This record gives sequence, C-alpha cells and structure tokens, in this order.
Amino acid sequence: MDSTLCAETIKKYPDLIVGVKSAHYWTKEAWDAEHVPWAAVDRAIECATVANVPLMVDFWPRPERTYEDLILKKMRPGDIHTHVFAQQFPIILADGKLNPAIRDARARGVIFDVGHGAGSFWFRNAVPASKQGFVPDSISTDLHIGDYTTVSMNNVMSKFLALGVPLDDVIRRSTVNPASEIHRSELGTLSIGKDADIAVLDLMHGHFGYVDCGVAKMDANAQLMARMTIRAGRILYDPSGLSMVQWEKARPQYFTTPDRGESLPARADDYPRD
Repeated sequence: MDSTLCAETIKKYPDLIVGVKSAHYWTKEAWDAEHVPWAAVDRAIECATVANVPLMVDFWPRPERTYEDLILKKMRPGDIHTHVFAQQFPIILADGKLNPAIRDARARGVIFDVGHGAGSFWFRNAVPASKQGFVPDSISTDLHIGDYTTVSMNNVMSKFLALGVPLDDVIRRSTVNPASEIHRSELGTLSIGKDADIAVLDLMHGHFGYVDCGVAKMDANAQLMARMTIRAGRILYDPSGLSMVQWEKARPQYFTTPDRGESLPARADDYPRD
C-alpha cells in the first residue's frame, strides 16, 4: 500500500517485475478512516504511473466503489482488468445484454483478462458475452493449488474453443496478446532471433465436458491437448515421444548394456531434454 516504495522496487528490478496489481482489498469489512473504498486502486495507480508499468486489478464491487467506475473512470489505457467473468461482475445485465460499460472501457484502452482460477469463471457470464462478441483480450489460468476447475492452460483455451472462439484467435489471446500487455514483445512469438519457446498442441475432436467455478458443466466437441513443450530450444515435455525414434530403429548405444556406472547411458539419441 506504500506506492512510493512499490514504485522504487519495480524500478530496481525491471527485468523481473512487469507491473503492479491491486487485489482482495476490503471486500466486506466496514469502511473507516484508514480503509476507504478506492484506497488500494488509487495507490496502485500512483505506483504504476511513477514506475511506468501497467496496472492489473482484481476487484470486488461494492455500492461505494462500482464496477463501472473502476473500468470507466479509474483504470488507464493499457491497464488490465483480470477475472473478468467472475461471479461478482455485472457483465450481463438483467435483460441478458452485455453491460455497455464493457465496450466503452475497451474503447478507451482497458484490457480484459480471463484469470480463471478456482473462483473467477462462470459460464453464465462467459457464454452470453462471447455470443455478443465480447472475448477477453488475454487468456490466463490463475492456476493454483486446489484448483480443480482450471487443470491447465490447455483446459482454459479449450473452454474458449467451446465458446465459439476460433482456434487462431485462442492462440493469439494466449501468446502474443499477454506478452504485449506486459510490454514483453520478445515473448509469445516465433519470430527470427527470439527464444524457441514452443507449445505443440493437438486439436482433438470428440465428446468433452468442461466445468466452471460455480460447478456447472458445458459439453463440447473439441479439446486442445499438449503434446510437446520446448523452452529455449530444449524439450521439457514429450510424453508421447514426438521427438524420439522408434525403439527398433534406435542407434546401437540404445541396445548396449552398461557394465559400470560411468558407461554411456543406453539412450536412443543425445538430443537436449530436461
């Protein structure tokens, strides 16, 4: 809550800290002289402005601090509203229409992020919003221990396929867009000269079910499955052996029984894997 110290810390570690976040502030307690409705948001904005970084807001609306005021008056262009499809936000109005404040906020440069987590994604918000043309700018998991509704990044991406978002758009909102939001243009791309960070995905077709944080289910006919993960050119995940030779065709070293501990390992290749 010390905006000066916060900004100084961000400036000290610019390669590690990409922004400032306000979250979980005074969701139900009574206001007092020390705890006023917009204290956390206002101080985070002060910090982000001085440090010249984006602000991310995790928010719980109350009568004294409305959702509309947050995204239309408080947040700056380039700031990120996360958990956009959480239960507490008036994304869909009583008449079933998308809250017009959402489009107005996007028009003024506010960024909307998924931040699924164990308590921030409801189909009752996501489905009608998507049908009315509103898709969050970035797809993210907010994955943490005990979160059985998210499972993985692929799971969250698959939910957006189920919502009708085209595959190339799902990929863009999971890679290039998040990198741009945190001002890290070197990430989320396979451009020449960049690190070889690659996710090999398989688009599966069949009968699949997805759940939200209100323990409701959606059926779908598509699912993304991770087949291989490469970080900076090194294979870190390859459970089905996409990068490996069939065992019968392996080099002679594979078929050698080592006679002592320092012998060459019986490996089919020497490709860098961790």
